[in-house]
Amino acid sequence: MNKQIKNLIHAKQQWENDIKMYQEFLKNKTQTFEGRYGAKEYISMAENRIRDINQKLKMIENDS
Repeated sequence: MNKQIKNLIHAKQQWENDIKMYQEFLKNKTQTFEGRYGAKEYISMAENRIRDINQKLKMIENDS
């Protein structure tokens, strides 16, 4: 496995961990509106990043 693939997989795992962390935060009842909104926005951004990473991994796989 080349370094680029390893880096992409590592980044994907980090984004997935961040999503889990923010989802746990949203389960907590003591939140401000800004905190809830920010967590939802971050989760959305992280999901988009994961989609981008998956596309890059597919492109690398197809080029191989």
